Amino acid sequence: MAAAERSRDGTELRRKPRRQFRYRAKILTSEKGTPRVCSIIDISEIGARIVLARDEELPRRFLLLLSSQGGARRICRLVWRRGLTVGVEFPDSQS
Repeated sequence: MAAAERSRDGTELRRKPRRQFRYRAKILTSEKGTPRVCSIIDISEIGARIVLARDEELPRRFLLLLSSQGGARRICRLVWRRGLTVGVEFPDSQS
């Protein structure tokens, strides 16, 4: 599980700070599956916070499609979930 975004005194706890980011994207859970609409609300080099369009199951790993043609994409690993909001990390960005 990921740590809270900030400590009680307001100090950033993330390894890489996230920036606010309002962007519609899609989640692809299988090669032949239908992409699911979502919104990215903040993002960093190593992860993001995403809001799903509806309540549905997500696998532990999936693709986040950042362009309408699907050319820009990131592999995601589900880290936490609270209702429709999920936190993911980009495992290919880990050093």
